[in-house]
Amino acid sequence: MRYVIPVLAVLLVLGPTGCGTVSGGARAEGPAPTAIPWTGPAYLDDARSIPRQHPDVVDLTDTTTLYGLTWRGWGTPRAVATGLVVDFACVSGCPHGDSPSFPAGLVLTGLVRREYAAYYSHAVLTPDHPPAPGWALDVGPVRLGVPKA
Repeated sequence: MRYVIPVLAVLLVLGPTGCGTVSGGARAEGPAPTAIPWTGPAYLDDARSIPRQHPDVVDLTDTTTLYGLTWRGWGTPRAVATGLVVDFACVSGCPHGDSPSFPAGLVLTGLVRREYAAYYSHAVLTPDHPPAPGWALDVGPVRLGVPKA
């Protein structure tokens, strides 16, 4: 009987604290888990709100379309493409009936991850031989659409 009271006292002290851990806390053992690299499809949501994966044609704005894109680093935080920028704003008034165009690079950044995919949120168009033609000066950095989580 003389051991029952001390044992009960120990149980009452240790019971609420979770057997020696901080009250309400968990005891961690071993190294912290490392981040698991995300893999999955990446998309560019173009001016027409069409998600495109590794596209060869992109409508960057309502009047600026890129053709013949070749990509490096698609799906990484910085995807880079080269292609031809075509302006369709002058369709009937273009010289020789051809739409004006120029070679350019496109850089996509701001990869935003969603549950099963990722979307680029920012695009920058750079002419291969600056400056860009007058009709393309309004094509600056472009915010791309990203679906809500």
